[in-house]
Amino acid sequence: MSSASSSPAPSPPQSAAKSPRVCLNCRRKKKRCDKQLPSCSRCIESRQICQHEDDASIASHSSTLGTHRYEPLMGQYIPTGGQQLSRYNTLNPALFATMDAMEGIHSYVFRTLLEVAESRQGVENVTQAYFRDVNTWFSVVPQGLFERQLDEMWMNPSAETAVLVLCMRLIIRPPTANPLSGMADRHYLSTKTMLSIVQSKVPMSTALLQAELLVALYEFRHSMPQQAYMSAGNCFQMSRAFGWHNKSFWALGPQSPGPRELKLCSILWWAIVYVDCVINVVYEDQKYPTHTLIVTSELTIPFPEAYDLYLPGSLAYDFHTQSERYGYLDVDLEQIDGVVWPEAHSAAFLSSALQQPTSTHLPSVLAQHSTTEMIMGHTISLLASKQTAAVGTNFIALMKLSQPGLLVGASALSQGSPSDVGPIETIRYVIDSICSGAVTSEQGGLIDAGFTPCDAFAAYFASLILISHGDGVLQDPEWLLKVEGLKTFLESVCHRWRTADTYLESVNVALNTRLGVYVA
Repeated sequence: MSSASSSPAPSPPQSAAKSPRVCLNCRRKKKRCDKQLPSCSRCIESRQICQHEDDASIASHSSTLGTHRYEPLMGQYIPTGGQQLSRYNTLNPALFATMDAMEGIHSYVFRTLLEVAESRQGVENVTQAYFRDVNTWFSVVPQGLFERQLDEMWMNPSAETAVLVLCMRLIIRPPTANPLSGMADRHYLSTKTMLSIVQSKVPMSTALLQAELLVALYEFRHSMPQQAYMSAGNCFQMSRAFGWHNKSFWALGPQSPGPRELKLCSILWWAIVYVDCVINVVYEDQKYPTHTLIVTSELTIPFPEAYDLYLPGSLAYDFHTQSERYGYLDVDLEQIDGVVWPEAHSAAFLSSALQQPTSTHLPSVLAQHSTTEMIMGHTISLLASKQTAAVGTNFIALMKLSQPGLLVGASALSQGSPSDVGPIETIRYVIDSICSGAVTSEQGGLIDAGFTPCDAFAAYFASLILISHGDGVLQDPEWLLKVEGLKTFLESVCHRWRTADTYLESVNVALNTRLGVYVA
């Protein structure tokens, strides 16, 4: 009998170990399985992961997407030459062979998407869920434009569109019950790996920037500050490569992109600013410097609605009227024309708050009061809408402007109490609004309908302010009742945003310490 082994001294043939059950691949395909270990012959031929129900080492770490594992991305590599590598110790090299041979990156990512979502209907279910949820408060993908690209993908596969859908699927998933950190989540690792593969194979595009923004948002909401900071940095570098840091890019002219393209670029730029500033504020103890402040301080990048005047048939919004109306998103989010992105203004406000000097010099104080009034007007105009990300971010900016020390350094709350009447009233207004929103969401069961990581952070920070200053300079006799209400809100948000777990733990520690001192 001839041997295919390349070893210099092959061992005598021995009876191979067998599993008592057929492997999962053969059972799913309803094929006869020889039950050989560590891999049956069919899995060797098809270069698939051979798994058995009784393989405890794999089952304990498996993570599913629907009824299928992310098998095309992570797994055991079984070379035909007889060499055996351990399970899950590397990405399968055979996975990448087709990209360099006959399949190509576009067909490869498209096929992977179908294996993950199982069908065209599964893909459409993912995108519909995304537009009903995340895109209503973090609007980086115009639905009408995307749906046209998605329809085209079925006839002409696109790696950029397919990987964007994978990122949509990632961001709509709630936290897993696995107590391990987010980096142990195979869905996250597989999606991010796929995005890296696509970025290395195709030119940069707005679709890839949108996908990277969704990954950064996922990392932020799952308490992965280092990964979120790096992803936000990637987005910033892509914007630089696109030429967005040049003033001439944003001016309409014969050589410039059209107004619709410039509006989308503006949407994505302010989304980068939004994520960058939120990471800086929420993880202030990490001391991550912002990427975008240097650009926003030196260059005035137009808001998205500035280009509506040049779009045929769209409404032009005036953001400088006496009524200071800030506009709203279209109800169905299907068209980019005439749509106002409130998050863009919230990002600009928070960026401005982070740049505000702490000096008591009169011009600085006047500028701070002017910014505060604009944020208040913007917030009031959005309270009845679904733009809770913009509202939550505005609350954070207002707290930052009113008390800069509260958001500076790990021990911010110990740096002093509020002293001026104006800032105190602002803090009271913000806290009361946050508490009212938390109660309303609890009573209406709206936690899953759009409450965002920024809402959770605003509730967390309001709790810390109440615990430290509620019965002091804020003179709030109901401070403890409000803290308990905010804790209940955070408990409800925990199953949607992993960051809420961290916030709730910090609030409990601070409250227990405070009550211990108070009782004594």
